[in-house]
Amino acid sequence: MARHLIVGDGTAVSWADGLVADGAVSIEKMSALGPTELVLGDTFATAPQIRIVGGGTDGRNIVTPWIYGKDVVNWSGSSFVAQVAEVAVSTLSTDATAIGKHRLKVINLTNGASPFEFKNYEIDVDPATNDTPTEQGVLFLAAINADLPHWVKGVTHSSGALSFTGYKKGEAKADGSIQEDLVHMSFAFETEVTATGALNSNGTTDATTYSTTGNRGAGDVYYLKQFENELMGTSHGYYNRLELPNAPTNQVLITNTYDVYSLVATKDGSSSSQIHGVDNLIELNIGLKPGDPDSLVVENKLNAYLASNFPNVIL
Repeated sequence: MARHLIVGDGTAVSWADGLVADGAVSIEKMSALGPTELVLGDTFATAPQIRIVGGGTDGRNIVTPWIYGKDVVNWSGSSFVAQVAEVAVSTLSTDATAIGKHRLKVINLTNGASPFEFKNYEIDVDPATNDTPTEQGVLFLAAINADLPHWVKGVTHSSGALSFTGYKKGEAKADGSIQEDLVHMSFAFETEVTATGALNSNGTTDATTYSTTGNRGAGDVYYLKQFENELMGTSHGYYNRLELPNAPTNQVLITNTYDVYSLVATKDGSSSSQIHGVDNLIELNIGLKPGDPDSLVVENKLNAYLASNFPNVIL
């Protein structure tokens, strides 16, 4: 699938010297006189081909390929939803029955592929002094806070339940680095009886739950910027003949939030690929400021243009 992203910052569409205003988003149609602005009332008959144009901040437009309106197979969108950090909970149950050592392994599952990163913590337990889940939780909390995993933003304890809050993508971590993805984690727990060396037979057990499920959100600036960076080699013109490389400026602004619209069209006009062995789809994504009047102009134009085939997308 050929994927493209155009991002606006709420600037009204205007043109000067053949360029759309920086931060504006234009929908163009192909006419007998060349590209011109799509207007309300245009149909597949009056505007067979359209493209999306974004005003770049470094003296050039960012344009998508032309697509035929009749070939659009999907028109959809997602309203902005903020990221939500995961809170993973390791809950200890049942008193320890003998003197021993208990170990908690905090596992970083963020990359989704093994081998996973982990950090181990060990405490001493004794039925005479600190056998209950609450007492064990206090000891584990002290050990964890003394050497916090870099992917954990903070940990709290209550009645044997240890709650670990992970970082969100884009957050600055305690070690000064930036978290590259929304953290997902889990735990492994082990008991050992000192006298016998027996494992997992010292009374206490552990259960992993998630009091808050992590969510990447929709239109999040850090994920949208990553998407833009991945596309720059094709959509932004990363190189020129005089200066290599010529890295373009990001249009996604960390200070903004975005609603994201998606247009998907086939390349050959079919609803199923006739280009054997070749991806047949073009995906045009548009990131716009929520509730902005100029964002509404883009939404209204595309809803009207595609009304014969798709319900309105209202974000």
